[in-house]
Amino acid sequence: MNEILKQRIGERVGSLKISWRRASLEAGLEAGFIQDIITGRSKDPAEQALVSLAAVLKCSPAYLIGQSDELAGDAGGIHECAQPAADIVQRPDAVMALRIVEQLLDEGHVNAARIAVKRALKAIAVQ
Repeated sequence: MNEILKQRIGERVGSLKISWRRASLEAGLEAGFIQDIITGRSKDPAEQALVSLAAVLKCSPAYLIGQSDELAGDAGGIHECAQPAADIVQRPDAVMALRIVEQLLDEGHVNAARIAVKRALKAIAVQ
């Protein structure tokens, strides 16, 4: 579930053109909620947290965790997810890690950015 969760969060954040931080905060979660999922620090997020995040990402919780390949639609029916850019499909974890590093650097958190880079490189090496 974790890899599909990372991929689908990456797809939705990219498609909605919002930051991981904004999505986390709008869902009423800690600012680093998505970062923790992407970097592997959070391996089993709470169901209610995923429900809140799915609402912000305009999809169903089932879509996020890979139980469905369809986004929740409006009253008119269910819409399939638009195909994201090829690079996001192939490496959403790398894209999100770079976004996280960029945000950390923008905020002056150099040491945290270094840690995020090391974790991302380790995760990429494992795959």
